[in-house]
Amino acid sequence: MLLCPPRLLRTGLAVALITISAGAVSATAVSTPPAVEEEPGLLSRSLAAKSGTEAAEMTAMLRADDTDTILDIAQGYGEAELVTTETGDPVITGIINGVAYQLFFLDCTDGTDCEVANFYAIWDRPDVALDALNAWNRTHPFHKAYQTEDQYPVVELNLSLRGGVTRMQLNDAFDRWTIALAEFEAQILDPSL
Repeated sequence: MLLCPPRLLRTGLAVALITISAGAVSATAVSTPPAVEEEPGLLSRSLAAKSGTEAAEMTAMLRADDTDTILDIAQGYGEAELVTTETGDPVITGIINGVAYQLFFLDCTDGTDCEVANFYAIWDRPDVALDALNAWNRTHPFHKAYQTEDQYPVVELNLSLRGGVTRMQLNDAFDRWTIALAEFEAQILDPSL
């Protein structure tokens, strides 16, 4: 069984991976060197190299009400369109690398002032084993995978919008989401790849 260490291992922490196979329990110590910025100060120099307008756009706070900007960012990752629910809350529906997803805006007041962005994808595959989803959850701390009542697999990523987010943070969330969709399909839905 191939185990991918959790992303937190990139911080230089040591953990024990515990596997249970055929009733036998085994533990393996795993550690990695601390994550080191490839070039100290690279991010701050990168922002400084941008024009004042570009740097300001990357660090300016966005609110959930700024759906045009959020939609623009979503469209940078694939097809996306803005729709609304029956209650008036905004939803972005999209496709990233062939995978359909929805970006729900939750905890809204009259369709505005939403406090949570909920990335959501569901697959029409009721044959996914629950232990595979549990393994996914152990190694993907920013996402959660589960089965619906009809046994369909779901992956979610939640992002707090309380107080706003920067364009850079939103791009990071979309990067994580894009990677999660690809990894989920490869590791859970089609592990033979």
